[in-house]
Parts: sequence; structure tokens; C-alpha cells
Amino acid sequence: MKKGLFLYGLNCTLDIWSDMIQNGDIEGTFIEYPHEITQNAHRISNITEWVYSEYGKNHYDYIVGHSMGGIIALELIAKFQFQCSTVIFIESNLRPAKEFYRNLMLPNNMIQYGDKVMNMMQNESSYYTEDLKISLKENFDYSSYISEISCKIYGIYGDRGIEEYSKRIEDLCLDKEIEEKIDFKFIKNSCHMPMIENPKELAEVLVNCIE
Repeated sequence: MKKGLFLYGLNCTLDIWSDMIQNGDIEGTFIEYPHEITQNAHRISNITEWVYSEYGKNHYDYIVGHSMGGIIALELIAKFQFQCSTVIFIESNLRPAKEFYRNLMLPNNMIQYGDKVMNMMQNESSYYTEDLKISLKENFDYSSYISEISCKIYGIYGDRGIEEYSKRIEDLCLDKEIEEKIDFKFIKNSCHMPMIENPKELAEVLVNCIE
């Protein structure tokens, strides 16, 4: 079985992967960032450096990253020459996206999972610097990493419950040459947290991507 490296996003914990793991035949190393690292990280590359120092000598067939974790995954390959055949980012904005993508979960999913997710994010928020948070919110552009990567690239996003929305790729605000290098997949009835909102479909899509 192929081995993967999994990286979660800002203000999250390993718990976000639990339902997805139960729904798919996925084997991997699920990384937890030490708080002493995140508390002193003023840019994403500070966390990427730690990940590389701890895991860079190991062999992985693919990397999966959610949100900030997806940027770390791309940076590992583009800037640290991390070797793998496939990189998959989930709900990672490479540039500030349009309003379509600016929601955490669908209303019905928020009712079901909102308290748990919000508590997790509030509890973890104090372990991240304001500089790092701003670097993921304002005036950022991580799209150049795509140009520097030669392995297979997948971008997975929630469809926001609007399966037929025609501008869902356009609203990511990427240049055409960047779009063309990414194989986009969309998870039904989910927003920013597809591993919680629709873990079964996400697991199926991931398995297909890494086959």
C-alpha cells in the first residue's frame, strides 16, 4: 500500500481526519505540529522547515494537506525538494478566493458539527501567531509553487452544495497556466471541512487520486 503524509490546517488538530480514516483504506503518517513550533512561526515556511527536518528523510508516495497544510505540502516539494509522486491539497487557497469559498461549513453541517469544530479552532488559535494568520488571509500568493512542481497535483474543494456552479474554478482567482496544472475535484455538500462534512466521498476521492 502506498504511504502518505497528512498535514492539517491552521487552528486544527489530528481529530479532523478521524471520520475520513474510518471511511477509506488510507495508510499514512498524520503529522501534529508541536505548539512550541507554531507559537514561534511567523510564516508558513517556519512550520514547513520543522516538517522537513522531522520527516524529510522518509519515503512517501503522496502528501495530503488541508488548508494551510496544503500550502506546506506544496512548499515541501517546491522549495525543499521533497520527493513524492502526488500532492493533494484540500481547500487550500493559493490566492485570496472569491466569496463562494469564504465559508466554513454548510448550514446543516454547522448545526451538526459546528460546536465541535469551533471549539477545536478556538482552543488552538492561541498557539498560532498573528503574523501567520495574516499571511493566510491578506495579500498572499502561493500559486507560484504550482509552477515549480513536476509531480501530479490535485486540488480538492467543497462544492458548497451547488454542484452545477460554473465559476467554481474561476473563483479561485488563479492564472490559466496554474489552473491547467491542477486536477480539480469537488466534494458534494461540503465547504471548507469536507473531511468532517462528507468524509466518505473525500476518502473515495483520495483513494482514486493515489492509485
